[in-house]
Parts: sequence; structure tokens; C-alpha cells
Amino acid sequence: MKRGVLFAACFMAMMAPFVGYADVSVSLSMDRAEAILGDTIQMEIHVSGARQCDAPPIIEGLDSFQVTPGGSSSRVEIINGRIRSGIDFTFYITPSQSGTFQIGPARVRVDGQAFQSDTASLTVAKAALQTPSAKRPLLLTATLSAKKAYVEEQILYTLKLYLRTRASNISLQLPEQDHITFQQLGRPREYQGVLDGQTWQVVEVTYALLALEEREYRIDPARMEMTVFDSRGPSGRGLFDDPFFADPFFRTGRPVSVSSEPLQLNVVALPAKGKPNGFSGLVGDFTIASELTPAKVRAGESATLTVQVSGRGNIHRIPDLKMPPLDSLKIYADQPVVAPANDSKGLAGTKIMKWAIVAELPGDYTIPPLTLDFFDPKAGEYRTLKSREHPLAVLPGKGKMLVVKAEANQENGGDKSEKQAIQEVGRDILPLHTSLKHLGSRSWSPDGSAFLWTILLLPVFGYAATYTGVRLKRRSIRTLPAQRARLALRRLIRQCRHCRDGDVTGLMTALREYINDRLGLRLATLTAQEAAAILTSRGVSDETAGRLRDLLHQAEGAIYAGKSRVPALNAEEVPKIARAIERELK
Repeated sequence: MKRGVLFAACFMAMMAPFVGYADVSVSLSMDRAEAILGDTIQMEIHVSGARQCDAPPIIEGLDSFQVTPGGSSSRVEIINGRIRSGIDFTFYITPSQSGTFQIGPARVRVDGQAFQSDTASLTVAKAALQTPSAKRPLLLTATLSAKKAYVEEQILYTLKLYLRTRASNISLQLPEQDHITFQQLGRPREYQGVLDGQTWQVVEVTYALLALEEREYRIDPARMEMTVFDSRGPSGRGLFDDPFFADPFFRTGRPVSVSSEPLQLNVVALPAKGKPNGFSGLVGDFTIASELTPAKVRAGESATLTVQVSGRGNIHRIPDLKMPPLDSLKIYADQPVVAPANDSKGLAGTKIMKWAIVAELPGDYTIPPLTLDFFDPKAGEYRTLKSREHPLAVLPGKGKMLVVKAEANQENGGDKSEKQAIQEVGRDILPLHTSLKHLGSRSWSPDGSAFLWTILLLPVFGYAATYTGVRLKRRSIRTLPAQRARLALRRLIRQCRHCRDGDVTGLMTALREYINDRLGLRLATLTAQEAAAILTSRGVSDETAGRLRDLLHQAEGAIYAGKSRVPALNAEEVPKIARAIERELK
């Protein structure tokens, strides 16, 4: 058997150069005359009497079909001693609508001469309820978790592909529906299932379906395209029936398309009764939680309020909650963060919102609850959620430590203890003399020894040096604030030159040091309101103090919102305000 196959192949290869082009004919055939929507029909164009064509065939009557080329193959026939060559073209066509269609003719050109085939009739019926059968090794089903829903209520749309043959290159085409969105939930699942008593390999994929308008929808069929592998050769025993060739590598693949059945969905509007003002359209099931940390701060420091909204539904509709204005509290909102957490049960996720709260004055404050409105489709009514109420204790800020000048009596040394005169209370043992010449009367004077003079004068010089150093130190302490005040503006301008525009931290540090140095203060915390009040009390106009307050407000807002740079902040504006302050200070 093997020798015969090899001999025939060699013979055809040797005779191929001598094959002519006489009696060229074209024919068209299909593997069935009746089909339903979603079926894939194999169509072949046979060109006999030619080894090649000038171009692929042109086939009429395929406007309502999706066409996939299946390749071409050459053949050589020996009939009654005559050698005849041919070419076969394979196409796979999938109907997009029902009806009776005339397929063909197919036209080809061989050496510039045109040839055409006859036509074939194909009847396509609407897809009935799909059931598995031996002739249909593929089945695609589509289901909805509910046939009635509210606007933007999520419905699960599940597709299941049943297989009894090997397939690859599976692609999905979802229905294109106006005002309906599909969002895939997780990755496709593969498992074995039983349908009508038969075991199938199942590929399942689930989508969250949201309808955006109120009306009756007809959801068109979904379509899956794939390559299906069939065994080569006839059904009888042959060369390729050996188990070695049972591997898919030795199978031929053909493209196949399969469609699901259409579905109906009734979408109704949200009820007008009980609808909250400014409702965002949030539909589903949600919860709210909040936390304030820390609950006790000092004036000028910030606490953070965190609100977390979690649940299932159209989470993109969760609104940005608004904090009401609070007396003596400044509020800075952070950028909200949405974290989706979709699973096989549907759309889900969490939205986290944060605010930095800064108290300007000490006292006990109450952070009111925030509210969230949503529509519960299971209960068919609107619900309102409230976060917890949080107490905030604000302690006095760290004190304004001023450099206290010494009193007049302290400046003159009044705080020193008075010196007491040295009084002689007695004499020590008289010196012993060993010669009569030392008993004579003489004045006291050193014997010329430099060492003796050094010993005697060292305490005097030490006392004088210590006294002078203490006086100079006290004078420098008293004059230090004045020196720092004179250099404050110069130091501020130098620091601003090193700060780039928008550098919030650098500008705030430079301003704080300038006000401390210029006014002789030591402020542990410095709010915008405090800075303006201090400058006003020193004679600065309300307009200039207001400019400084606005600048500090802008910088504080950026810092508490977690921003290190704000392009709107200009490093040149700070020295301008400082020069105005210098001109107006008393």
C-alpha cells in the first residue's frame, strides 16, 4: 500500500510538466443545501484543466455571508490514459440572515481567458432552540440572570460554548447594541459538563450588562469563531489511521462560526417617588464607613477624615461626597481613589475619599456625618447611608515663645551677688630666720624672679578675662534679635532664589523663618490667621497682611492635600510681600 502511494506521487510529479490547459471547466459545490443562522457551510470551487489561475475566484451572491478562505490545493488526474490537472479552492461561509440565496457563479481567469461555474441554492432558516446532536459538535448558549431590570442595574450575561471536538483560535463577537454596555467579569472558565445526557467540554465567560435607557431590548446573538480540527482521510483504515497520526498536529483545521440565540430584556426607569435631590444614578447595594485620625490635635495641626464607600453595582456612579463648611476649621479635600473588585458575581469596588481638617482655634469640635443616596433594585426603593459623627479635640498650639529682654537692674549686673571685702582675721606662724641679718627692717619686694610675679598676677588676669567675656556675651544676647531682624529680609530673598516656583515646603519654611526673625518670635506653629493678626498688631496694613494670609492659605492647602509642588505658587511673590511688610512695620 505504501509503495503504491509513493509510486503514484512520483509519477504525478514527473508528468506534471506535460499537463496542458485544454477543456478548462469550473464547478461550485457546497456540503449542504439547507442551514440555520450560525451554521458554517463549506463551499468548494473546482477548476479542472489548469494547473494555476491568474487570480483567486470571484464568487457572486455572498453579500449576506461572512466568508473565510480555506486555502487551495492542486491535483493531477489520469482518466483513460489522459492526464488532466486541476485546482480546488475551499471557502467557509456563515449566513448573517435567513432566506433562500443563489450562490454563484464563480468566475476564474486562466491565461487571460474567463471561465465561470454554475450556481447553487442555499436555504437559511432562523435559529431555533439549539440542541446538541451528532451532526452539531458545537453549541453556543446565552442566558440572562433576569429578564427585567432597572436602568443601570447590572444583569449577568453568560455565554457557554459546548465542544465535542478540538478547537483553537476561539474569538468572540458580542452583540452590538445601542445603550447597552458589556464588561467582562474575570477570565473564561473551562470545565466538563453534561447536557442532555452527553459529556461536553464547556468554555464559559460572564459579562456584566448595563442598560442605559428605559425600553424593551432585543439582544442580538453573540458569535464565536474558531478553527475546528477534523481527522484526515476516509473513515476506513488507511495510512493516516495509525494512532501516531491521531495527534492534532496531523489534523486539518477548518474555520467554523457558531451563534447563540437572541434574548429579550425589559428595562424600566427608576421610580420618581422618593428620588433624592441631586441623585447621582447609583444603583446596587452599598455600605459606608469613616474614620478620623488622630482624634486629638493641637491648633494648626491636621487630622485626616477617611470615608470609604463599598458595594456592588455601577460603582462609577459613586459621587464625590462634600464636606460642609465648619466654623474655625479649614478643610482640604484629597483626590478620591476608586478600586474595582469585580468577580463572577458582578461589578464591585470601593471608593476612598479623604479630607485634611485643620483647626485654627483650640476647642471641642464635631465632624458631622456624610450622606450617600443609592437605589436598591432588590427592594425597589431609594436608601440613604450616613457615616459616623466624629469628635475632634483641639488643644492649644505650642506657645509663642518670645525672646525676653533683660530688665534694667539685670543689665547693670543687679542680679549678681555683692563682693565682700577681704578681712584679716589672724596671722599665720611667723617665718623662721636662721641669720641675724634678716631681722633688720626692709621693704617687701620680690627678689626679681619672673616666675614669682607670674604666680602672683595670674589670678588677677584670670578674673579680668572672665569678667570681660561675661559682659560681651550678655551684650551679644541682647543685640542678637536686632541683628537677626536686620538680616531677615536678606535671608528670605536668598532662600527664595534657591526655591523653584511651586516648591510649597521651601516657601513655607522661608516665610516662617522670616516672620520669626523679623519680629523676634519663636513660633512652633504658624497658621495663616495667626501670621496676619501678628503683622496687623505691629502696624502692617490689612491689605498687606491679607496678601500674606492668602499666600499661606494656598500653601497650607497644598501641604495638607499631599502636594509637594503647586505651579501657581510663585517664588518671586514672597519677597514682594516681605518688602511691603518692611515698609509698614512700626
